[in-house]
Amino acid sequence: MLGDDINQQLEYQAQRRFRSDEPSLQTDDVLEPIFIKNELPWRFERNTKIIHLVVSNNVFILHLNDKTLQRRCPDEVPKDAKITSSYQDAQIPDVISKVFLDPYGRIVLVSTRDKREIYVLLSSPNSLKLIKKPIRLGNNSSFTLVSVTWCNRFLQTQNDVVALLAGQDGRIFEVLIRADGEVLFSNEVFPTFKSIMDSIGDSVTGIYCDVKSAYEDNTNVFVVITTQKALYYFEHQIDPSRKSDYFTSFFAFFRDASLPDLKYREFPGGNAQSEIQLFVKRKSSTTQLLNRQFAWITGAGLFYTEIDPINVQKSFLERSRIIYYNIGKIVNENDEEKPPKSVALTEFHCLMMFPNENQIRAVCTVNEKIVMIDGSMASGSPVCYARDQMRDQLWACTDEHVLRYTIKDERRDVWRVFMQKNDFQKAYETCAIIDDPVETARRQRSINSRHADHLFNEKKYSLCASIYATSDTSFEDVTLKFFVLRDKEPLREYLQAVLQNLKPSSDSTQITILTLWLTDLFLNELDELRQTDSTTAMNRRKTTSKMNIESSLNLQPDEEILDEKGRKDRFDEIRRKFQYFLRKPEIQTCLKEHRSAMYDLLTSHGDLDDLILFAEHVQDYERVILLYLEREDYEKALKTLEPLNNYQLLYKYSPTLIEKLPEQLLTVWKKKYNNDRFEAKELLPAMIAYSRAFPTGKAVLEFLKFCLARGCIDKSIHNYLLSEYVKFDTSQIMPYLTLQKEDPLAITYDPRFALRLCIDHDLKEESVFLYRLLNMHEEAVDTALQVNVKLAEECASTAPINDERTKKLWLKIAGSVITQGHDLNEVMKILEDCGNDLLKIEDVLPLFPDFETIDQFKKPIINSLEHYNERLTFLRNEMNDASKSIDDIREDLAKYRTRCVATIDSNELCSLCEQPLMLQSIFYIFACGHYFHGDCLFTYVRRLMKRKDERTLDDISSSQTSNQTTESINKKSPSKISTKTALQNDIDRVNNLQTIIASGMAPPSRDMESVQQELDDLVASQCILCGETAVDHLDQPLETFL
Repeated sequence: MLGDDINQQLEYQAQRRFRSDEPSLQTDDVLEPIFIKNELPWRFERNTKIIHLVVSNNVFILHLNDKTLQRRCPDEVPKDAKITSSYQDAQIPDVISKVFLDPYGRIVLVSTRDKREIYVLLSSPNSLKLIKKPIRLGNNSSFTLVSVTWCNRFLQTQNDVVALLAGQDGRIFEVLIRADGEVLFSNEVFPTFKSIMDSIGDSVTGIYCDVKSAYEDNTNVFVVITTQKALYYFEHQIDPSRKSDYFTSFFAFFRDASLPDLKYREFPGGNAQSEIQLFVKRKSSTTQLLNRQFAWITGAGLFYTEIDPINVQKSFLERSRIIYYNIGKIVNENDEEKPPKSVALTEFHCLMMFPNENQIRAVCTVNEKIVMIDGSMASGSPVCYARDQMRDQLWACTDEHVLRYTIKDERRDVWRVFMQKNDFQKAYETCAIIDDPVETARRQRSINSRHADHLFNEKKYSLCASIYATSDTSFEDVTLKFFVLRDKEPLREYLQAVLQNLKPSSDSTQITILTLWLTDLFLNELDELRQTDSTTAMNRRKTTSKMNIESSLNLQPDEEILDEKGRKDRFDEIRRKFQYFLRKPEIQTCLKEHRSAMYDLLTSHGDLDDLILFAEHVQDYERVILLYLEREDYEKALKTLEPLNNYQLLYKYSPTLIEKLPEQLLTVWKKKYNNDRFEAKELLPAMIAYSRAFPTGKAVLEFLKFCLARGCIDKSIHNYLLSEYVKFDTSQIMPYLTLQKEDPLAITYDPRFALRLCIDHDLKEESVFLYRLLNMHEEAVDTALQVNVKLAEECASTAPINDERTKKLWLKIAGSVITQGHDLNEVMKILEDCGNDLLKIEDVLPLFPDFETIDQFKKPIINSLEHYNERLTFLRNEMNDASKSIDDIREDLAKYRTRCVATIDSNELCSLCEQPLMLQSIFYIFACGHYFHGDCLFTYVRRLMKRKDERTLDDISSSQTSNQTTESINKKSPSKISTKTALQNDIDRVNNLQTIIASGMAPPSRDMESVQQELDDLVASQCILCGETAVDHLDQPLETFL
């Protein structure tokens, strides 16, 4: 059944390669059918035949047998769950002729065949109610309803329905039907049309009414009436604000019109069952205009037009066409073309139903070729198509079943058809595949290729250049096409378009090649346009034409030799395009990376302007400046340099520019000075160059003063300022020096350099100042004496205090005064000014000549002697006071010798016997921390003395046994013997003193205190364990003394 239908469709479409265009076009090997029908699982009672079907808003009204109407809606659920069927039937009193359903599926109009009555049925969920009282429209016995057009989609009458009813005899009625089925209004709106039909013996077959452009603009309306012989077109305005009777005023405009006054189009008559079908494309988000297609079955063929919302009249009367029914068939001369019983429109196809041939054909409305033939109708005899405009669904029915058509990728071949017809805009619009961007891009490239070829053949080279860039035509083919043209602008445009589509990340090589090629093309044309001799240009054209005779047919025929003004305008245009090309973002990286190649290319053409243009574009400002300097265009070089923040370039080229534009350059320097990165010292070469070029120029001096005013502390700038002062204004040097600090480390100039300048230019006072600053006081005084004595005295008085050096300085001053004038008073004043008695009269006397009389110095000499006498007296008194102080100190020391204040612990031990110190009444305490009993200390000291005495005797014995002469022995023996006597005497003294103290009786000449003091001096003058005595006996064993 349906499976066989699909297989037959696939077989046919595979034979036709699913193409509605030329067979030469390539296509895929396996494609799904465009139109696939699926049978709804609806079952009907036995012997029930489907005679007609109408569908609106997913509500199905089926005409079954003769008098039965059945309502079905897949969206609805039965009210009673026990009822398995949701179908509602209505019985009409007479045999049904026509069935009409409003767009919302609420009102059904039925015309009967025998009584010619019109019934209204109400369609609601799970209900189909018949209004038993028929509608009366004039004389019903003579009114046969053949067509209804519903107007409530654009009139917005809430639940009421407005419709135009067309009778076969030509009468047109407007009716207003309420939601409950009551006819509120009915009126014949165009009586004149019946008279016209009667006069020509024609009859009406259909009517269609709609707005011209959009539902929102419901004032401008058109009406189409079809007859057996013609199509009539009416357009006028209505008043949508009315509640009824909308079209009386509409047709009143045509009330007095005769047939010649009407707008219509005739067709040859034929045995055709007339039917009007529409396809309304869904409105897009960008426009509210309606996109509609109109089809009408006529005896001559299928009348088809696409309704242009801007000009509806032309769509029907001029732009319409006839699609013949026998497309793709071999027709004999005697065969009569049989029209289809029903048709259905899609966006690009028309489905025609031929019951006699048991066949359905799908024809492409773009090129009128068959794309599908469904020859298997095993599911029943085809009856009609029904389109649901509200849901945009296509249905069909046989006498046994209802079928739904699914449209699969209807556009897949249409774009090729439009492309073959050179309608590239529509081809581009229809080639898109939402879920396959790769295939969409491939199709677009194919369209662009065909489009570009078409434009090239029409010699629209500039238009086709950019399109070629996005086509699948090879790069080589396109460039060869454009290369043979005299005008290279299309080639440039093509290359630029290709360049724009490249990706810098992956196509860097191609970008580089194209950039260089385009640059060369621009430069070549600019070179050619620079030739001002039109004769030379003409000869070149003639020579070129002879060399390219074979390709001369491809040259542009309207080439003309430009005059001087035209050549200049053309040159400026190409130059602007070249500049625009260089600014393109996609080539910026290439230009920077390959600037050397670009420079070579530009240099080879010898155009300095283009070279400067490119260097400016890539921001190679140093080259720009160099190029301007080569052209001796110093103003442009400075203008290029001025806004830059590259101070190195300013430093580098200032020596050249200052010789040509000193004032302008110095102005730039002053503007740049306030920047933190500006270093004025780097401009010194330029300043020197200025001095050489303008020996008397003071511009640099003014700039240096400017720097000084701005707080410049660079030593090189201050040094050069001093040199400029020396050249032009020496009076400014001393004020400048005095403003500086006197610390050589803090001043902002080099004092030695300044001193050398002053010495070279014989600036005495400035030299004195600098000498003093450098602590060269002797040189300062020498130079100051060449100016005046007062200045020299200031130098000497400010010298560091050093008796000898300062005295020498003052002697120099005095000697200079004596040498110059012998003025004794002035010399005496110098002696007073030096102060601190630094200089005496006796120091100055040797400076006077030998023959100088002493009378002149009598008073100073007397003063000097008196001063000396006073000085001696003062010193004598000081010496006496010092001697007295020494005696007092000696007495104090004697008093405090026996006085000792110490605090010790009662548990302290003797350092020799290690017994408690307090066991004896006499003990000795040393500052080192050793404590001794008196007896222990005396015993230990005697042992030391005895040991020392024994060592002395041993030394004497060894000396006597040596191999020495008798004379030497005799010389040494007395000293040794005297030493032995001294040690023995000390021992004896210790024993005697200790005995006296023990007895408590001092000799008559002495007291006990002196005895004790003498004993202490002998044994306790120092610690025996850590003093000098212990150090002298370090080489002796300890047990020797214990």
